[in-house]
Amino acid sequence: MADHDTGARSLRERIERLFEVNAFSSTLPIRLVEAEKGRALLTMDVDPGQMNGHGSCHGGALWTLADMAFGAAGFYDGTILTMGSDLTFIRPAPGGSTVLASATQVSRKGLTGIFRIELTTRPGDPEAVVAAGTFTGRWMRRSGAESTDTVAVGAQA
Repeated sequence: MADHDTGARSLRERIERLFEVNAFSSTLPIRLVEAEKGRALLTMDVDPGQMNGHGSCHGGALWTLADMAFGAAGFYDGTILTMGSDLTFIRPAPGGSTVLASATQVSRKGLTGIFRIELTTRPGDPEAVVAAGTFTGRWMRRSGAESTDTVAVGAQA
């Protein structure tokens, strides 16, 4: 079944399956909370395996969480690859905390999409934002055909 076929399996089931077969990310305590077209929420518990020498979550683990949230938000139209990212680390995520990653698609032109990413330890509290930024991605197509439609998804275009 092609990864963009929505016939037999739900988007959530397809994303969870992708996470399971990803050798790297399957070693991390990352869970899918919600997924819909252009939007995803994931969590990661900061346990000793994600900690750096300063007692907080390693930046690479946080970037991986952001990347997976971006990928889940864009997976509604099949495989999407990261073209670029700009993630600003604002404050540490302490050991024992749970980081929530939200990804929201803000624009799309053809096969290229831009997603806003936020990582936080307390949703709705600006003082708990750990990192924020954008990811740009490109959907893969076997046919090589590109759409020229411009689509805005979410509250901001």
